[in-house]
Amino acid sequence: MTRRLVIDIRFNNMGMCRDRLTRPWVEHRIKLFRDLTLNSLIHQSNQNFLTLLKYDPRSHDVIYEVLSDLGIKLPDHIRFVPVEQYDQAIAEYIQGADELYIARTDSDDLLHRDYFQKLHKYRHKPETWALLNQNGYYWDRDRNIMAPRFYASPQFYVLIYQAKNFLKGERYTVRDHGHVIKFPHEKLDGRNWVNVVHSTNTSPKVVPEENRMRADEIKGVLRNFMARPPK
Repeated sequence: MTRRLVIDIRFNNMGMCRDRLTRPWVEHRIKLFRDLTLNSLIHQSNQNFLTLLKYDPRSHDVIYEVLSDLGIKLPDHIRFVPVEQYDQAIAEYIQGADELYIARTDSDDLLHRDYFQKLHKYRHKPETWALLNQNGYYWDRDRNIMAPRFYASPQFYVLIYQAKNFLKGERYTVRDHGHVIKFPHEKLDGRNWVNVVHSTNTSPKVVPEENRMRADEIKGVLRNFMARPPK
């Protein structure tokens, strides 16, 4: 059995920010992606995956100008893709495969270095549509504050398809990440994500007061999530 793993990241294809097509917004978000999520992706112990950052095609030129100006050369398996070409990119990637896992994350968050290895080795039940990652961390990068966090249905979910059915057009309707828990699902063990808190979060977040961690504990966590954790 052959499984393909796709990492689904919404860059600026959603209309939540009015300035999401502008050079200042794009440059700021690409810097966050470089320092955080890209840093985490290249730290994965299993590099057998395809990351697709979906973008509004109206921002094509500015995205590639910023990448060039910042000297960011992405590996072949991590790429920006116009949102209307997203399904086709997956279809090309899963040719000859049996299963498809689509793992959601955001462009400013972190994933545990063994998360993709865990997904490749996981054996789900035949009736399962989704995997939930309910346990992770909140990390305020600016203040270096971290605490464990639980979400019943967070944005770090995985959708499961038979490759042949995806190629035939099968898609689950996901209204928002809180909706995924209503699907037939299983829960993954471990703390597999770090939701990063910073001054420009689209949805404001606060690290909870309870169970805040010591500085040495934070460093220990980040070593498992980032190739280049902060000193």
